[in-house]
Amino acid sequence: MKKLYFLCATLLMAALSTAQTTDLLISKYGEGSADNKFLEIYNGTGADVDLSGYSLSSCSNGCNVIGEFDFPDNVTFEAGTILADGDVYVIAHPDADPTILANADTTFQFLSNGDDAFALTLVGATADTYTIIDLMGDLGEDPGSGWAVAGVTNGTQNATLTRKTSVCSPNPTPLGSFGTDAATSEWNIGASNSGWDTLGSFVGCSTTPVVSISSPADSSELPAGTTTVDVMFSTENAPGGSTVDVTVITNGGTPVVTNDVTSPFTIDPTADGDMFVVIVELVDGGVLASDTTSFSISYPCDIQVGEIISTCDTETNMTDDTYTTTLAFTGGGTTTYTIDTGGVGVVGGDDPSSVAEGTIEITGVTEGTNFTVTFTGNPANSSCDFTRDITSPVCIGTITCPNVGDVIITEIMKNPNAVNDGDGEYFEVYNTTASAIDMQGWVISDLDGDMHTIAASVSVPAMGYAVFGINADSGSNGGITVDYEYSGVNLSNGADEVQIVCSGTIIDEVQYNDADFPDTAGVAMELAVSEFDSVSNDDGMNWGDATNDIGTGDLGTPGDTNSFSLSVDSFTTNNFSVYPNPTTTGFVNITSANSNAISVVVYDILGKQVISETLSNDRLDVSTLNAGVYVLKITQSDASITKKLVIK
Repeated sequence: MKKLYFLCATLLMAALSTAQTTDLLISKYGEGSADNKFLEIYNGTGADVDLSGYSLSSCSNGCNVIGEFDFPDNVTFEAGTILADGDVYVIAHPDADPTILANADTTFQFLSNGDDAFALTLVGATADTYTIIDLMGDLGEDPGSGWAVAGVTNGTQNATLTRKTSVCSPNPTPLGSFGTDAATSEWNIGASNSGWDTLGSFVGCSTTPVVSISSPADSSELPAGTTTVDVMFSTENAPGGSTVDVTVITNGGTPVVTNDVTSPFTIDPTADGDMFVVIVELVDGGVLASDTTSFSISYPCDIQVGEIISTCDTETNMTDDTYTTTLAFTGGGTTTYTIDTGGVGVVGGDDPSSVAEGTIEITGVTEGTNFTVTFTGNPANSSCDFTRDITSPVCIGTITCPNVGDVIITEIMKNPNAVNDGDGEYFEVYNTTASAIDMQGWVISDLDGDMHTIAASVSVPAMGYAVFGINADSGSNGGITVDYEYSGVNLSNGADEVQIVCSGTIIDEVQYNDADFPDTAGVAMELAVSEFDSVSNDDGMNWGDATNDIGTGDLGTPGDTNSFSLSVDSFTTNNFSVYPNPTTTGFVNITSANSNAISVVVYDILGKQVISETLSNDRLDVSTLNAGVYVLKITQSDASITKKLVIK
């Protein structure tokens, strides 16, 4: 069963048993996706109404059942919200279409889709103390086929309901007796965007005869191949004995009139490209009211673009490489196509205007140039007008990768305050070697599929830094000087990973989270200056909040020495010693100035834990390890330190 949203005016008057007569009503309602959700309230009471005495609340199965008023989404109007007599108040979803928002008095995200009803209650109303004086639709029952409209597949979902001007009083007794079809309901149902242009203009009851076309919307373009179109219309204040006549004009030809029709009136298009004008008239000896709509049947768009491949013509570390893009297609040869690249490259290959299937080639595009291909068919027999975006490949020659840990991640700004995350996120790397390292061709990634290939030369100086940012414009990124601007990688404010990868090898990675790593908005987290290696930066204990002002209020040291350092007080007290180091004996002695237990974790150069042990006699057995360089993490009481261990 489909549940409708409702707006009910309720009064908390336990002693009053008579029906209310206040005309505080919904005059228009949009249901469905966020972009067409809204409510329009009309004041026809004869006096101004202070809406701050009311609140919007939800009820789960229609507002007519005492006890099912669950009030989970109580929305109170601001104090002093006065709705003048004869005026309307529009409440729109914050993501509503701009046409709706332009006429909205306020926004609120209270219109969930299809599972709740909404009531206007007095502030303080409870589930068992309210009186319904207005109800939209039929008590939550499925509206049935009588509500059908183009584009609506489930009752009133994705439709706009407009109150009939002939029904401007509260629901009668019994509630819902207005019925559920187009003829007996108090509502005219239309397509999702119908009536948006008249939001805020409801003027109350009228006795003037009206005929309204709700579907298809004026100037609609229906899909190619459409063979049946139902013209939906409704009348209001129609005098007894009046009828409806429909006039159809096809492709500007002779009008064809059909007398005494009912809704829906069916038209059967015979060809794509047909254009129709439909005039619906309410007549009684003469025309009492009329409405007009026009629609057309689209021509087909036959061409289908399939696989798109961009391949480098040359691969060097220079900036003048070019690439070629191929676009496979089918469905050609039915019209004349224009293929526009905005002047980028040269279009060649198979011509879809004359070939049923083949491959279009766009050659001579400079590396780093992204562009858009627009396909347009001849409007005389085609509706094709679409685009495909082309992204440049990275054309780089052979890459020589350094050792794991030669470049490490030392600073991360995941949540800037001075600017939005999409403008101010950055991370910093440090070259631990004595020679410059170029990161062109490396990949920035995480474990969730974010990835960016570094397309330009980024030389990280020996014992120096480079800064990678999502935005290189220091005027809008929070004042950061960025060495390289990346895209397609976002730094989560919670848990995430930053990886720098060369030819498939992770040179360094930091997996951060809120529990173990710093988490202060507007403050970069920095690796302690004493822990600059690819193992130590895996441990959140070695990271802290930056203390230097970047210049816009956020804190960090992008491209400069980190401001965070670990306290060394506890280390000097313990005075750890590791010997022999290097060792050839299969063991190493680890001692300190006190007798508390010492815990040791050993990592290989890839950051993999190979030993974890609490020493009982100050001696660590390393005889199972191969010759090489390892990292010791030594912990005693509240003191911890990392040291390099060499096994020969």
